[in-house]
Amino acid sequence: MARLRKKRPNRVLRSEKHPESADPRTNPSRWRLLDQRGRQTWHYLQSDEETKEWPQSIADRYFLGLPTGLPPLPKPETPQKSAQNAVAYFSQLQLPPGNWACEYGGPLFLLPGLVIAWYVTKTPVPNHISIEIRRYLFARQNPIDGGWGLHIEGESSVFGTAMNYVVLRLLGASEEDKRIVKARGMLHKLGGALNGPHWAKFWLSVLGCMEPEAVNPVPPELW
Repeated sequence: MARLRKKRPNRVLRSEKHPESADPRTNPSRWRLLDQRGRQTWHYLQSDEETKEWPQSIADRYFLGLPTGLPPLPKPETPQKSAQNAVAYFSQLQLPPGNWACEYGGPLFLLPGLVIAWYVTKTPVPNHISIEIRRYLFARQNPIDGGWGLHIEGESSVFGTAMNYVVLRLLGASEEDKRIVKARGMLHKLGGALNGPHWAKFWLSVLGCMEPEAVNPVPPELW
């Protein structure tokens, strides 16, 4: 793990050096996290009136990387004081139903299936969702070879590169964007999407970009 981290410096900072990183972004002050008995969904408010009626919570600001407005905690002098600081801080992040939210970031193979399903079912993708998905994937792109891995710390693979390349193109990224060109070159270098695993071939066949015959059948007994 230490070796991977040494090879992979902060990708967000790396990607911000590219001219294309002046991509559109949403207003972070308009996002709200709704927790309905543990079911957590993000909502983007469209008007100033809505933001006044539904103010951001401390938890909202925490997960968005915004200043929480919480006072600084006293410097702990003992392990017990440190634990008390932790309790005091995280108690402020508790959501109304009594639970805590959790960011499920890291895997790079789940989002492609969702976006492809949206596309084939002709489900409209709100612009604010499309913008942030593109920003996230470009920020997690390998700055050296232009690919993506199984997760944000993984080596570039056919699976990660093919699927996230497809997602970006479906959501409007230009084929002439230098980051897209670099990703396409990496996919070719890896041998193309036919070298991908089962899930990649399955989703590409659902999309209509690959013949179903390329997908190896999986007997239900294996599940």
